[in-house]
Amino acid sequence: MDWVFWLLASAAVAVSQGDRTPASGPNAPGVMCRVREDPRGREYRLENRTRPEGFVWTLSMREGREGRWIDLALPGASPRFAPETMELEYRNANGGRQIEMVVGPGGSRLDLYVDYGLDVNIDPDLDPAVDEMNTEGPLTSLDCTLLQP
Repeated sequence: MDWVFWLLASAAVAVSQGDRTPASGPNAPGVMCRVREDPRGREYRLENRTRPEGFVWTLSMREGREGRWIDLALPGASPRFAPETMELEYRNANGGRQIEMVVGPGGSRLDLYVDYGLDVNIDPDLDPAVDEMNTEGPLTSLDCTLLQP
């Protein structure tokens, strides 16, 4: 009888979340954003990547179409996708990675703070270039696309 209770409880949680569901794994959607009229030509990408510890959400940035991608893993992140929107709020334990990202037809916003000096202590493989990803406050002049698997 415990399995019936579990099944009903799981259904209630799914209904209470509406159509905003977390996604993970190889069939997870993603997001691509370009900063409009940006002299640096920045592009940001959120995707679920395979790592040794399993699937991990990763936010990446590059400057210009020929620039190299700088990756920032977001262990434990849970972006919420709906048919036309995505929301992500993320902060790691030491505060060295803080992200607020909202994508939707009414406008998009990205506020990203990362501190290599803080985070290299917990992620020794971290690329020092992650400091270049900082948005220095919220960016709202964005063209974003939800990427389907």
